[in-house]
Amino acid sequence: MAYQPLGLGSAANDGSGDDLRTGGDKINDNFVEIYTKLGDGSTLSSDTVALLTATQTMTNKTLTAPTINGVVGGTATSQTITTLTTEGIQNATGELEITAANQVVEIQGGGSNSGAITLNCEQNSHGQKIIAQPHSAGVTNVLTLPAGGDQELVGTAATQTLTGKTLTSPTITGTGAIAGTFTGNITGNVTGNVTGNVTGNVTGNIDGIVGGSTPAAITGTTITSTTTMQLKTYADTTARDAAITSPAAGMMVYLTATNKAQVYTGSAWETITSS
Repeated sequence: MAYQPLGLGSAANDGSGDDLRTGGDKINDNFVEIYTKLGDGSTLSSDTVALLTATQTMTNKTLTAPTINGVVGGTATSQTITTLTTEGIQNATGELEITAANQVVEIQGGGSNSGAITLNCEQNSHGQKIIAQPHSAGVTNVLTLPAGGDQELVGTAATQTLTGKTLTSPTITGTGAIAGTFTGNITGNVTGNVTGNVTGNVTGNIDGIVGGSTPAAITGTTITSTTTMQLKTYADTTARDAAITSPAAGMMVYLTATNKAQVYTGSAWETITSS
């Protein structure tokens, strides 16, 4: 019902205004509409009416296709939501969709906290947080997710198996093992023991005994060279015995003190002479 004004006439008591009954009826109708809008028709609601310009808190409200303009949650202009459309609420399959003009959704940091997103488990009892580096790191970069099928990101502390990866200029430290079959060239220096088969060329120095501290006997592999082959060199027998505590039968060395080569027979070192 539209508002019904009382007819007051052109002047007091000129007889052109509403009579008392008509005026009272209009007053009753206006109040019934107000009481119906703000109550149950006969009693006003005890709730607080939301006003256009007042600062108020609204609870349990459903906004259908809203447009929210202004500053939300603070005074910083970066917190201003200019338009929130139905595309930013929920799609037909239940996912939350956010349509940004520049295709970037920014999570602000503040105080001592960097911007972060927490992803909860299905029971919301555990959460994993994706968080930006602190201000002190001075980092501004782009992290691109890997292509391919379903997979996991590589973590610095996680135990994971990497497949089909190329490592450029890697530094591998620790007490772990490199296991498997490697085909190709190893260029550089290897310090330590190599146990297993290497198919390909090793360019550089191998500081250690191939096969461990007690190498296995050669099973028919022929060692050839178009230039030279050099035996492991020791100053004398004392240096030799300190370096090779458990020699294998057939092992050969060269002593600079005598300029002679020696071979281990399985029980003792024998000097190889020309006579």
